[in-house]
Amino acid sequence: MSETVVLTTELDEAVSTTNDAAISNMEKKDPEPVLKHPLNSTWTLFYFINDKSGKLNYEECLAVVASFNTVEDFWALFNHIKNASKLKIGFAYLLFKNGILPYWDGSGNAGGGRWTLKTSWHQRFTHLDNYWLELIMMMVGEDEEECVNNNITGAIITRRMKQDLVSLWCAPTKKFEVTLKVGKVMKRCMGIPSSTTIEFRMHSNKIRSRSTIL
Repeated sequence: MSETVVLTTELDEAVSTTNDAAISNMEKKDPEPVLKHPLNSTWTLFYFINDKSGKLNYEECLAVVASFNTVEDFWALFNHIKNASKLKIGFAYLLFKNGILPYWDGSGNAGGGRWTLKTSWHQRFTHLDNYWLELIMMMVGEDEEECVNNNITGAIITRRMKQDLVSLWCAPTKKFEVTLKVGKVMKRCMGIPSSTTIEFRMHSNKIRSRSTIL
């Protein structure tokens, strides 16, 4: 089986579709104008495939699921994809602002970093999906301080064997207090207890050892 077929198959498994009967009924109805509520930005959801064969590079393991720029299209998309807790080990969802790709050295991300929450395996069944939903709703809603909204470039949720990872990516800034604000917003919107910490690390390998705990 070719790598392209594998990628397409995995993507099809992640995105559920309306059943044929429902689609048929929808097609019979007269179309009605729908009033949609625009978001401030356009966002793109990517799906990362864990290629165990090692034949694919990072870019080849990424598939674009869809882009959206309204509240209604956001819910239409996220109501028809597999919950993050149901992803396979090593697979991930990546949601980024339009024009920003989920690369450390890419435009909008180079020189920046990310806040990461590590969740235990048992939280996968109790907290993970809600953590992810609350984070991305905050992110696409862009209802925080302007400096916080402008500093956020995207978010990633990755399934691991023992600890799942939820990360919020930040653009480069000379004002680290803005980065701290982003971290505090992340904890607040996700409902992370004060006893649980999140960690900030720069993307650059040269300063990868530096981190901040919040």
